[in-house]
Amino acid sequence: MTNEGIKVGLDMARLCRSVLLEKKLKPDYLEQLDPDKLFSVCEYHCLTAMVCMALEYNRITPDAKWAEARAKSIRKNMLLDAERAQITAFLEQEHIWYMPLKGSLLKEFYPRAGMRQMSDNDILFDASKRKTVTHFMKNRGYHLKGDNGAHCDEWLKEPVYNFEMHLNLFTPMQDRTGYFEKTKDRLVRVDEKRYEYRFTDEDFYIYMVAHAHKHYRGGGTGFRTLADFYIFLDKKEESLNFAYITAELEKLGMADFEQLMRNTAQHFFSERMQLSEEEQNAVKFMLGAGTYGNLDNLIKKTGKMLNADSKAEYLIRRFFPTMEWWNYYFPKTIDHPVLVIPYFFYRIGRMLTVRRKRNIDELKIILKKNEREFRAK
Repeated sequence: MTNEGIKVGLDMARLCRSVLLEKKLKPDYLEQLDPDKLFSVCEYHCLTAMVCMALEYNRITPDAKWAEARAKSIRKNMLLDAERAQITAFLEQEHIWYMPLKGSLLKEFYPRAGMRQMSDNDILFDASKRKTVTHFMKNRGYHLKGDNGAHCDEWLKEPVYNFEMHLNLFTPMQDRTGYFEKTKDRLVRVDEKRYEYRFTDEDFYIYMVAHAHKHYRGGGTGFRTLADFYIFLDKKEESLNFAYITAELEKLGMADFEQLMRNTAQHFFSERMQLSEEEQNAVKFMLGAGTYGNLDNLIKKTGKMLNADSKAEYLIRRFFPTMEWWNYYFPKTIDHPVLVIPYFFYRIGRMLTVRRKRNIDELKIILKKNEREFRAK
C-alpha cells in the first residue's frame, strides 16, 4: 500500500471513529480531505455509508455519490431484513433449526440504520434439510452462484439479494481443530416454540474472532472488522466471561490474535487514540486489505507456508503440496496418510470448478511478480 493510500485509509478510519464516538474532527484537518479519493477507499472497505454519515456529522455536505451510497445501504439493509424474515418463516414452517450469523446481528449494535453496510446475509441451518431449502430458494427466484461442497450455498436474486446458507461455520481446512464441528450443541434456542437458535454472547464473540482470524491470516480483512470488534465490545464487554473466552481461544490457538484485535479496536476508538507499534501495523494491514482481503496478501502467506524460493517452485508446490501442508489443512491425514489420495482429487475438482476464477487470478499475479519477492522470504 502506498503512503498516499495509507493516508487516505487513515482519513477514512478517523472519520469512522469520529461518528462512532460522536467526537468532531478539527476544521483544519477536515479541509485537507480529498472526497474523491476517500470515496474510492471507502467503497473498497464497504464503509461508504458510515463515512458519509461522518462527513455530515462534521458539517460537511457530501456530493450526490455519497448520499446515493448511504441511501443504497439503508435500502439494502431493509430489503435483506424483510427477505430474511420470509426465509426464516419458511424454516420455522418446516421445523428446520437455523441461526442468523455475523453482520445481520452486528448491524443492530450500530447507532444508525444503514451505518454498517451489508454485502450478504449468512444463515446457518440444519444441513440434513439442504434439499428442502434448495427447492424453496429456487422457487423464490434465486439462482445458485456457487456451492462450497459441504460448507454453504450462495444464493442470488435481483436486485440486491445475496444469502449464504451455511451447512457449517467453517470448512475442515479452516477448522483444523474440529472445534466448530458440533456447533449445534453450543446454541441456545431463542424461544421454545420456535426453531431459531443463537450463540451465547461469549460463543458469538469466539466465532467472531475465529472468522476474523480466518481472513486476517489469509488474504486479510478490512477496517470494518475493527469497527465490528469495537461496537460489539462496547455493548457487551462488561458482561462477557473472558476466562471462558480465553480458555476456548487457547484451544483454537487464537488467544493472542483476540488480544491484538481487542486492544487495537479499543485503543483506536478511544479518546486519545494511542496505539502500540504492533497495533499500528495491524491497522495499516487492514487498511490495505479491503473488506474481504486481497489475493496478493494470500499469495505472500502461501509462499511462506510452502517455503517457495521461486515462481516455479510456488506453482509446483501449490499443485503438489508437501505432507506437512496436507496435515495442516486436512488433519485426518496425520493418522491416515492414504486419505491424501481422495483429498487430492477433491482439491483438483474444486480448483477447476468452484475456485477456477480465483486460481486464474492467482496465476496472473504470480506470473507478474518479480523472482526477488520469493527469494526475499
